[in-house]
Amino acid sequence: MKLKVKVLGFSEIPKLKGISGVYTLIILVRSAIRVKIGGLGKKKVERGYYAYTGSALGNGSSSLAGRISRHLRIEKRKRWHIDHLLCSKEVKIEAIVAMVTARKMECEINQHLISTLEPSIPILSFGSSDCRAGCKSHLLYLGSDNNVVSKIAEAYMQKKEGEILVFLSHQA
Repeated sequence: MKLKVKVLGFSEIPKLKGISGVYTLIILVRSAIRVKIGGLGKKKVERGYYAYTGSALGNGSSSLAGRISRHLRIEKRKRWHIDHLLCSKEVKIEAIVAMVTARKMECEINQHLISTLEPSIPILSFGSSDCRAGCKSHLLYLGSDNNVVSKIAEAYMQKKEGEILVFLSHQA
């Protein structure tokens, strides 16, 4: 199987309607903040890049288009840990790497990112309170490395599963 990587803008996300997969949000925190994250309590989040991995294996709001579009909205009911972080004015999704697959790979991708990128775990149990694969967190801190999008896309390619899509906030 020859893997394809497509680089697109955020405006292309609605085209993922009905497509399932796994995704990683590349998040920039512009300055350190303190944020209450549901049952995890108030946490300090340092300035820098973060990666958050999730899955979108359903239809409609549970498809890749639905999940990613929800993450990009500022106004939303705070349902998941990531919602609390993304609602801060100091936080911006810079890019998204996604893989088209019907297989549940959220933890597999997260653990692969941990082993290849060697990030720190900023908040234990963030996005992984229901994880059965032993993930300490689905939020990873990558520091100030502005080459994270390429590194995460490369890690996805190593999994050799399906088409890989890279969405950039500044792509036309």
